[in-house]
Amino acid sequence: MRRSARPRTWALLLLLAACRPPSEAPASPPAEAAPPAAASAEPDPWASPPRLTRGTFDAHLQFLADDAQEGRPPGTDADRRVQDHVEAAMIEIGLNPAFGEAYRQPLTVTDGVRTRGDAKTELLLGKTPIAHTLVPFGHDTGDAPVRGELVYVGHGIAGEGSDGDYAGLGDALRGKIAVILAGAPNDPHLSPASTRPQSRVIAARDRGAIAALIVDLELEKPYPNHGAHSDLQIPVLAVGKSDAGKILAAVGGKGGKPPKIGARSRKSVEIATPIEPISLATANIGGVLRGSGAEPKRLVIGAHMDHLGHGTASSLAPGVSAIHNGADDNASGVATILALAEALAKIPASARPYDVVFFAFAAEEMGLLGSKHLVEAMPQAEREAILTMLNFDMVGRLRDNTVIVSGTGTSSRWPELLEQSRGGLTVKASDDGYGASDQTSFYEAGIPVLHYFSGPHDDYHRPSDDIERINGEGAIAIGDAALNLVSIVMRERPALDYIKVERKTSQRGGFRVSLGTIPDYAAQLDGVKLSGVRPGGPAEAAGLKAGDVIVVLAGREIHNLDDYMATFAMLKPDVEIDVVVLRGEERVSLKMTPSAPARR
Repeated sequence: MRRSARPRTWALLLLLAACRPPSEAPASPPAEAAPPAAASAEPDPWASPPRLTRGTFDAHLQFLADDAQEGRPPGTDADRRVQDHVEAAMIEIGLNPAFGEAYRQPLTVTDGVRTRGDAKTELLLGKTPIAHTLVPFGHDTGDAPVRGELVYVGHGIAGEGSDGDYAGLGDALRGKIAVILAGAPNDPHLSPASTRPQSRVIAARDRGAIAALIVDLELEKPYPNHGAHSDLQIPVLAVGKSDAGKILAAVGGKGGKPPKIGARSRKSVEIATPIEPISLATANIGGVLRGSGAEPKRLVIGAHMDHLGHGTASSLAPGVSAIHNGADDNASGVATILALAEALAKIPASARPYDVVFFAFAAEEMGLLGSKHLVEAMPQAEREAILTMLNFDMVGRLRDNTVIVSGTGTSSRWPELLEQSRGGLTVKASDDGYGASDQTSFYEAGIPVLHYFSGPHDDYHRPSDDIERINGEGAIAIGDAALNLVSIVMRERPALDYIKVERKTSQRGGFRVSLGTIPDYAAQLDGVKLSGVRPGGPAEAAGLKAGDVIVVLAGREIHNLDDYMATFAMLKPDVEIDVVVLRGEERVSLKMTPSAPARR
């Protein structure tokens, strides 16, 4: 962890001013100076545009990835400090507000659950209280606790095309409480559709369980109480290692070791989970660098601000409560776009035919919620006015002078423009415009995109992603390459066509089927709303459309994304299934044939 003195937002202007070379100060020509009789043409400022300033990048990185920001979790005081910092930087650079007269676009996100009012959760084994924690996919029991005997189901994984851990149990779970062992076997043949904790709870629920306990023999908190609330229709609690032995002993385990699958308890357990979702207020930050107005289109440049706080379910250091500073993910991206904005602002507005809008997105780690909210809130005319969107996510760990650029297939012009703009970098290109970052929200809206990325590393989503491991010169090189691309666009004003690229997914360790659906992760409703369907995919062939809400899939009622993802474990390529969607007020029944995932 890096600990340093906490920078103050009011000091930001002085700090950035100190980083600016004296040559950047505007100079007034002498009063007596007169233009020559035959003045030559003014030099093209795009021929040699200003470079990004390392001091600016470092100043922002130091603030954003400092322990004082506590991992930048949405809806916290630290989140608001980060918003203040980014807004102050945009003002100092000279950007205008992107949201009418405001630099902020508020939005509300859900992060975990809490007990309602003065109510308390309860887990009693007979009369013995058991220590427990909440999970974000539990059910509100209201004023009526659930009571039942325990049945041990091992990891509780339903096999793909078979009962898996439930084989031979029959109706043994009906009216009982499932005891599910946390973690999952290290088996490459198992897909995420069946091994996710939510999928295992759903598998137990579908076999008649009235509640579930996730029991961990190694960690005190088997599952962090973070993320969107997903009601799986039965109460769920997590039991850590300190009391896990008591639960396992109740179903016949000895010496802290689990019993055989199907073992039952003699004592009943009582569970009460009077819970409600936790709503958090956060905001996107946006500023506009005005151009000459010669072009009606505008460029969008963005990066997400948030990270994992002290650890969420997305952390790859499970059970560790420590600040995840996210120096690469994505303090590096925000620092880069602010340095890029500063460089572009040095070019006279008369030479910038396009406006450039800079966005710092909220809640990306929670499912692209900030960028999704921003794009959906835009009037259609504003979406159509976006020429392209450039996204910077994890650009601080450049190695072998190679930058990964995704989205190169989203416009026919990208390969040529990237070759012209890459400078000394080697570009590793990917056609795919989709991905686990904010460019996806814009690509789904019909906008050509690029995502700059310096590559994966072992510190991803761990507390070790800290400032000391950032390659600042590498981030500047990536930002300069993007500046070169913007320069070409400003000078040549190329028409950027939009190409739909089918998203390819890896079969290894992934889902066994592909539906070609694009879920809307930000939608809060009963069912799964689609923001689009992939061209040539099963969903498009079946007649599904953007805006449809899937409510039944392969015979299972779909209330949320967890129901939807768990259903993938039931599906087989080339085997037709029923799908029911809500299309406006109409309930539409369709037939779909899942396909095998396309190989990369």
